[in-house]
Amino acid sequence: MSEEPEKPALRTLGAPLKASEPAPKRTKAQQALADKAVGVLRAEFDRAMELKTKLADEANFASEAKGRSPSEKLRSIVASLEGMSRFAIQMGLLTPAENRALFSEYMGKGLYEGWR
Repeated sequence: MSEEPEKPALRTLGAPLKASEPAPKRTKAQQALADKAVGVLRAEFDRAMELKTKLADEANFASEAKGRSPSEKLRSIVASLEGMSRFAIQMGLLTPAENRALFSEYMGKGLYEGWR
């Protein structure tokens, strides 16, 4: 009999930092870029939350007349945020843990509420 191919190991995407783990070591320039990336993403999250509020108001009036449902529009807004976050991680500007913290903050503010 032939041997089974080795199964890939389960990949954990950016396990959260434990209290005992130090923050990533960065130079001052790298930290400045990371801070700027967080600021830009935070502004985009705030913008997304404003759009979410407007979409909720729009749904109260005439979502059927507009074409797409507010939840579809919200999904595209969140997809944009996810893309920006992946880009920041790939560029080394943010760690997965920093990105998760940002998403967690806005999930607590209701980012995903209203999805069907």
